[in-house]
Amino acid sequence: MDVHKTDASPQAHTTTRQRMLAGEWFHSPSLELTRLHMRAQALLQRFNQSGLMTLDERQALLSQLLGAIGKGSWIEPGFQCDYGAHIEIGEDVYINVNCTLLDGNRIEIGSRVYVSPNVQMITTTHPVHPAKRTVEVDGQRKCVLRADPIKVGNDVWIGAGVILLGGVEVGEGSVIGAGSVVTRSIGPGVVAAGNPCRVIRSAYV
Repeated sequence: MDVHKTDASPQAHTTTRQRMLAGEWFHSPSLELTRLHMRAQALLQRFNQSGLMTLDERQALLSQLLGAIGKGSWIEPGFQCDYGAHIEIGEDVYINVNCTLLDGNRIEIGSRVYVSPNVQMITTTHPVHPAKRTVEVDGQRKCVLRADPIKVGNDVWIGAGVILLGGVEVGEGSVIGAGSVVTRSIGPGVVAAGNPCRVIRSAYV
């Protein structure tokens, strides 16, 4: 997706991370983001091999990794993310195996949300024009990206293999059918499915 009409030039925010979280084009990698990413990968390696840990030890790892995680929430092994720090999860959330949350921007998941196996939430995108996907900085070619937030409301059920792209919201109480690709926001209280994902009916019938 390339929904913003802009060129791939970083704007006024001071750091690469600030530009990233502001939804502006940015150049990657940067030292700050590389360090944050490496920290997340070290914690993920421990978490995904945490079968012999106590519940408290396991949840402590998630608290270190994520921006926030509420009481009663559980993530199965095989979990992947870019930075972790930009992910906030509410209470009583269940995230099944092999889910990927690429948090170049904020990913907010409400309470009592069910996330099925192999779900992907991808905040980042690249320029569509091939010549704009990289830029030369100090004699090096760097990747050009932009990241838009993803928000999932309370009481949402996301089916297996769903892909949510940056800039979308899923409204409270909605269901996203297995294998769907969500390119636009879905309102509250509906069942939606397909590629691209479209509303099929109310969730309350």
